[in-house]
Amino acid sequence: MKSLFITLAAGLLVGVGSAAAQTNNAAADSHAEHHTPQPPGAAEMSEGEITRLDVQALKVTLRHGELKNLDMPPMTMVFRVKDAAALAPLKAGDKVRFRAERINGVFYLTQVEKAP
Repeated sequence: MKSLFITLAAGLLVGVGSAAAQTNNAAADSHAEHHTPQPPGAAEMSEGEITRLDVQALKVTLRHGELKNLDMPPMTMVFRVKDAAALAPLKAGDKVRFRAERINGVFYLTQVEKAP
């Protein structure tokens, strides 16, 4: 009788532990669904205006608003680009939407397009 009681008690404890683990996993899954981190580069585009363009030097000067991803206030500054083709459709005075990144201490436009 004593061994039957121990067997039943052990089975009951295993069942309770299993149910608790399932509840914890379900809570973790639910939390993960609502707080999925954004992939790199998925942040919002910033807005600015081209004040100067030097296609040969691969540089563009922008008067821009706050750059949240760089924790930078509004200002006018020079950015580099890696490909002159990115600047081909643009000219001074154009309003643009862009994504800037700091790469090895240098500020680059990694995306740029005319603003609608």
